[in-house]
Amino acid sequence: MNTQAEDINFEKQIYPFIKSGCVKCHKPAHEDERGRTRKPKGGFVLTTKEGIMTSEGEDGDKFIVPGKPDESRMLQVTKLPIDDDMHFPPEGKAPQWTDAEQALFAKWIEAGADFGDWKEDPEPLAEVEWDGEEKEAGTVETAE
Repeated sequence: MNTQAEDINFEKQIYPFIKSGCVKCHKPAHEDERGRTRKPKGGFVLTTKEGIMTSEGEDGDKFIVPGKPDESRMLQVTKLPIDDDMHFPPEGKAPQWTDAEQALFAKWIEAGADFGDWKEDPEPLAEVEWDGEEKEAGTVETAE
């Protein structure tokens, strides 16, 4: 698949693997089924453009640095060895990003991290079902 960076559609091509790999732990504060308030891990909400673009690590590294994938923490943590404490998503908690997804994400950042018309997930608390099986290494799944 030879995707031109300017043709990358965030909502259809990028957000689906952010949602499946990140949003389980990084969604807005909400009450769970037992009535307890659940806050997003680390305070990071990754269901809105604003949340994705304003999030930064404890060291001040921004999650997304438009034009600079090598400086974008959100991409870098997916590339760390799976047993590294800073690797995300944690093993067994959500599907790992494939090499193809990482490459597409890097291309999207390199092209300026354009969200198009996407501002937020219309269903930020809806979870993506995961069977515990990792995706095939060379694929990028897209929501139709």
